[in-house]
Amino acid sequence: MSTTGRKRAPRGGVEGEARPGRPALISREAIAVAALDIGLDGATLVRIAARLGVDHSSLYRHARSRDDILLAAADLAIGRLDWRSETEDWQDYLRTMAEAVWDLYETHPGLAQVLGRLGNTPQSGIEAFAEAVRRLEALGFSTSDAALVVDMIIDMTTESVSAWQSLQQPREEGDTLGEKVAGAWSEAGRIDASIATALNTMAEVLRSHPRQWWRRKLEVILAGAATLRPPDAQGGNG
Repeated sequence: MSTTGRKRAPRGGVEGEARPGRPALISREAIAVAALDIGLDGATLVRIAARLGVDHSSLYRHARSRDDILLAAADLAIGRLDWRSETEDWQDYLRTMAEAVWDLYETHPGLAQVLGRLGNTPQSGIEAFAEAVRRLEALGFSTSDAALVVDMIIDMTTESVSAWQSLQQPREEGDTLGEKVAGAWSEAGRIDASIATALNTMAEVLRSHPRQWWRRKLEVILAGAATLRPPDAQGGNG
């Protein structure tokens, strides 16, 4: 069969690579979507371009750098997040928000690390923060205390997920970094029996999924937040 005028798709291409043909039309949003689909922990310019069926130099018409693309992807992911609730209980409101943020980071591996590294908050994140603060104001907190509580929850969640995902990285020895660290804590407990209980507790935390431990941290923050709120304020428990 003649193959004149037809091109065979290259072998060994990048997964998700578009077939040759008319150049794809791309936009900043399409680039951000592609980065999220790949995963921000592995979204290189080459992989993003391949997914969109364009040369990676085309991306620079819509973004200044890889970091600019990652920021756009983060903005899109946060903007899509369903984190709001209609409850009048301020603690339930914050729990729902926090759980949604954890889900966001778990759905998009690398997002927590990107936000921590870039030092720049996406516009959708800024708007969500302001909305959460206003909601807490309506539920009895001062503006300063509302901002403090929301900031603490977001920071704690971001750092918890980022650390957990880092600990899941495989090592050449066949285990994960988390397993290595847990082993070191357990070994230290065997050497000094007086601190074994505390160290073994943390070793077990490191070996398990961290969400339950994170939820306990969240409850500590909520308990502290309750002391900032006037006892006669409307909405929720104390």
